[in-house]
Amino acid sequence: MPNWILQIFASQAFWVFVGVVAGALIQFVLHNLILLQQRKNAKKLFRIEIEINESELDRLSQDIDRKMNRFASHQQDEVDYTFDMSSFNYRMLDPLINTGHFHALLGRDGVSEYFRFANELNVGAARNLEVLFRERDQEGSSIRFLEWLKDTKIPEWRNCLYSIKAKLR
Repeated sequence: MPNWILQIFASQAFWVFVGVVAGALIQFVLHNLILLQQRKNAKKLFRIEIEINESELDRLSQDIDRKMNRFASHQQDEVDYTFDMSSFNYRMLDPLINTGHFHALLGRDGVSEYFRFANELNVGAARNLEVLFRERDQEGSSIRFLEWLKDTKIPEWRNCLYSIKAKLR
């Protein structure tokens, strides 16, 4: 073996360089493994949140059916003018956004779809629906309003959740 190659391998600087490169490579690999594990956990938790929201959507649909029956029989009460959307779950949203997983998991279209869903099914939106519902009731079209919610909005919201769930597979 030539003398200059032996000098390189005997040099302390060479081995420091090899150690730094190996350390950087190990850090890179570990970082990516941790990131994959975090994304896998985020996906799992986000699926659970979507399942909770699907259950809440079913509950809301049943509540609308109940309201339709009460209004059709002219037995409505003050509580029948309210829409409870307080149980829709968006607790995972902020952590997923802050870590970057939200956009990575859903992509641009999925993010916009989920934000649309979240903006239409929350406590503030429920108050707006209640005002609109009272107005429609005064006009004599409360049942038609409830049918619109049941036949148009509920399937739209459900399709939104199905689409998002499909992106998480």
